[in-house]
Parts: sequence; structure tokens; C-alpha cells
Amino acid sequence: ALSLVVTSAMVSLMANSLGTATRIIQMSQLTDELRKSMSMMTRDVRRANYNVNAAFCYANSDCGIDGSATQFADIAITGGNCFTYGLDRDFDGNAATDSAGGFRRVATAGIGRIEMWIGDNAPNCSATNNANWVAVTDPDFVDVTTFTVSDANSFAESVEGEAGSTITQRTRQIDVVLAGRLIRDNNITREIHDTIKARNDVISKT
Repeated sequence: ALSLVVTSAMVSLMANSLGTATRIIQMSQLTDELRKSMSMMTRDVRRANYNVNAAFCYANSDCGIDGSATQFADIAITGGNCFTYGLDRDFDGNAATDSAGGFRRVATAGIGRIEMWIGDNAPNCSATNNANWVAVTDPDFVDVTTFTVSDANSFAESVEGEAGSTITQRTRQIDVVLAGRLIRDNNITREIHDTIKARNDVISKT
């Protein structure tokens, strides 16, 4: 009887230990999945509005408005859960024919996922069954419950140019919140935050 009690206690302890180890592994997997998506967003948003012809800005303060370095599409946020931007992916400096980028959250059968735009034309946040939107997160593993995007912390500064003109330089800071839970265990959840600064400011002249 004493041996049975001791054995039962040991089995219970081992089961609890194994359960705890499994939960820790699942938490790590969920965190890795969300951070992978955030890392992809950070990489692309930092390069938003990039133009290979920016080299012509050397010793030319008007490069962003005189045509020598064409301004690409600005970061646009739609509905708070999708954002798009222009990007010189092929390094030709042509904003009219170049690629765009974007990320959004969509849900199918109540399971949310993050998708990335890989097409060459302007992304449509509301497009369905479009092959240019590809999944970044695995809906069989994680349910993305929250994806919010805000540029409330972006700011602009203006200076007076020649002939009474005004040159405005806008710095973009994108705040992203991403949260998800495991499909196999809804009690395992994670939420991460990041602030991404686009390295290429938008310049306009009035």
C-alpha cells in the first residue's frame, strides 16, 4: 500500500512536469510565430518609400521634389488592420512600374491570419482570393486575434524654401500590436508591440 502511494505521487509529479514542459514549448512556438511576422513587417516598413535614385540627393536638397528621386507611395493605413506602401524592390527608381508592399489580417471560419502583399501593383486591402496576398502565419497553428496599426506618432516639420515656397518633411512612425493564441490550446496567448520608423521621409513642396 505504501509503495502504491509513493508510486502514484511520482507518476503525478512526472505528469505535471511533462505538462509544464509542453506548455513552455508551445508558448515559445507561439511567440516565435508572432515575432517572425513582426520581423517581416519591420524589415519592409523601414524601407517604405525607398528609391534607388536617392543617391541623387547628395548636395541637392530639392531631390524629393525636382524629379531626380521620385517619391514612392506613402504608407497608407486602412481600417486599422491593414497597411500598404510603395517600395523600389527592383532597384530601377521608377515609381510607376514598381512593386508595392502591405500586410493585413483576415479571418476564415473565425481563425485569423496575417497576409503579406507580394504583387507589383497597388495592394487592395479588401481583395479576396487574390494570389498576391500570401499567408505569413499558419492558421493551423495560431489564431491571430489582434492586428492593429497606427501612425499617430508620425510627425511633420516644415521650412521655408525659395520664392516663398514651403518644404515639408514627414517622418513616419508605425505602431503595431500583434496578438494570437494557439489553435490546440486557446489558453496559450501572446501579444507583442513594436514601433517601426520608416527610414525614408516623405518630402512635399507647396
